[in-house]
Formats: sequence, C-alpha cells, structure tokens
Amino acid sequence: MKFSKVRSQKVSGLVSGVENSLYKQFLEKLDQKLEQYFEAHKDYICCKAGCSACCEKGDYPISQLELEYLMQGFIALDNVTKKIVQENIKSMQKSESCPFLINKLCSVYPYRPIICRVHGLAYLIGEKVKVPYCVNSGKNYAEVFENNEITINPVLENLDTAEILKEFNFGEIRNLFDWLNSK
Repeated sequence: MKFSKVRSQKVSGLVSGVENSLYKQFLEKLDQKLEQYFEAHKDYICCKAGCSACCEKGDYPISQLELEYLMQGFIALDNVTKKIVQENIKSMQKSESCPFLINKLCSVYPYRPIICRVHGLAYLIGEKVKVPYCVNSGKNYAEVFENNEITINPVLENLDTAEILKEFNFGEIRNLFDWLNSK
C-alpha cells in the first residue's frame, strides 16, 4: 500500500480538530516532564543529534493516534524530503531503519511517537526496569548496568506508549512497518 493511502484508508482521523489541539497540549506537557527525567539522568545518557542507532534497527510500536500525528508531520515536509521518505518506505524491512530517518536525523522530529520521545531513559514497568538496548553497546546507563540490572533508581513511572496515552482513545498499537505496509 502506498504511504499516502495509509492516511485515508487505515487511520480514522483520531487527531483532528479539538483532539489535535488536546494531543499537542498533552505532548508539550509530556515533553516538559521527559526533559526533567533526561536532566535527572543526564550523567547516564549519551543521546544527541546524529546518534541514531535506536532509529537504525528496531521495532517501532506506535498507536493509531500517533500514526495520524506522524502523518501530519509527513504532510508538512518539503517535496524533496517527502520523496526520500517514500523511497525509504518502499525499501523498508521490519526491524530496520525508520523511514523518517534521513542523514542520521529525524525528518519529523516534532511529530515523533512516544517510543521515540522516551527512548534513552531507564524506567519501571511494574516491578521490572526497562533499559534502552544501547546499554549493551556502552551507551546509555552502561556505567551503572551490572548483571542485567541498573545500580541507580530508574524513572519511577511506566513510560510505555499505552500507559502514557491511557487518557486518549489511541487506537490499536502496531509496529510502524506494519502500519505502513499493510494491504
């Protein structure tokens, strides 16, 4: 399925009008909270512009609500960048680079999904701590990661997409690849 058809056929307009405004306000508050978390953990986080390992290989679970918002970001791109993204989607394989990653930077950064916003932080999911996978390559939290556990307190909040979006009708959560390549 072509990328342009995903918007009209697979997304039911969850982010429009009032919902769009509420979701943007929600994201502003979330980003402020996440900024505090990143600041509190800055000694253990290596993330910076151009460090795109998290975008180059992985699964990207996003909700239907986030997909709709992501589409707004795509529509706002210039035509040259849109063409690059469309070519990336055509060659996209599951668990490979995000199609919005261009020259190691996110082309839709203000519209990025929750998983991208929280990536890099270690946080609680129930009794377990979720750490960024880059800990195993000597990056985030590597200096405080021993025997598959971090030796500092993680963010004491569940930052998974469904938990964060629980106040919204966020729709189904699927891998970005599945959203973009569904027939």
